[in-house]
Amino acid sequence: MDTSSLWPYPSPNQSSGSTNSDSPHRDAPSSGSGEQTGFTTPAVHTPPDDATISIAFNPSFRVDDLLPDSIIISSNHVYFYVHRHRILNISSNAFLGQFLHGGPSITGLLLSVHIPEGGDVANVLLHTMYGLSCLHFYPSLETVDRSLEAMNKYGVSIAAHATPQYPLYHLILSHAPHRPVETYALAGHYGLEDLAITISSHLLSYDTSRLTDDIVTKMGPVYLKRLFLLHQSRLHALRDILLQPPASHPATPGCADDERAKLTRAWALATARMVWDATPSISTATLRTYLEPIGESITCESCRDMLLQRIQDVVNSWTLVKATI
Repeated sequence: MDTSSLWPYPSPNQSSGSTNSDSPHRDAPSSGSGEQTGFTTPAVHTPPDDATISIAFNPSFRVDDLLPDSIIISSNHVYFYVHRHRILNISSNAFLGQFLHGGPSITGLLLSVHIPEGGDVANVLLHTMYGLSCLHFYPSLETVDRSLEAMNKYGVSIAAHATPQYPLYHLILSHAPHRPVETYALAGHYGLEDLAITISSHLLSYDTSRLTDDIVTKMGPVYLKRLFLLHQSRLHALRDILLQPPASHPATPGCADDERAKLTRAWALATARMVWDATPSISTATLRTYLEPIGESITCESCRDMLLQRIQDVVNSWTLVKATI
């Protein structure tokens, strides 16, 4: 587990700041009464010796000018001091029912909830629930994946939080440059359309023959098909763009029909080789590298001008081809 977000008990008396007031909320369920099952109410400052306390969710962390009134304790004894009203506003199932009951009535005691997830997962989960970024903790993609599973479990809407205006979107997207196919599969698995579209631009150079069964199962048939169609459509578009040779100019004393046909044949040979070798991610610089040498064997200045104009048209057309699913 990444312990950069934690400190050993006891914690310093500094605040972690306020939260994003625009986080997606729902009306908190009404408090029930009766026996408080699933949690205990230990004293505020009596964690065990092997406990650590979250830097972000520490005893001094204020929300709406209120100090924490509850503690979520991970399986590896990481203590997260939280606010019951915030948990109830975000969770559709009162955090798997563990916050349905009223809080402790004795001053100085905090509601304590134990969860089976580790501290790294709880850290991402709670940052998401509070609308806070945890990018600076550098959680791994595996941690993010387990955190999304925990969000489903504890009634936190992934779709509502994985949009561009919220930190979870940017946390998932941060893994796309280095692990694009795994990140795309994660987005596809949860049906996160905006994320999948953005991430797909990182997959233009990906060799789809390397897809494993696990990755295919994770992303599902819909997003797998869309990835294949993205690659195919770009290659088809490139072929169509290159199919048209440079335009011919009127015959001149220095350039007869045979000379102009020479340019057309050179273009056909170069573009056939390019289409064979091209990937959906081929760059405009690479296009120029393939096409500009055609002019080396052309002696007619007018033909060379036509060639350069056609190359520029190809580059412009390629930049307009859709690069996402």
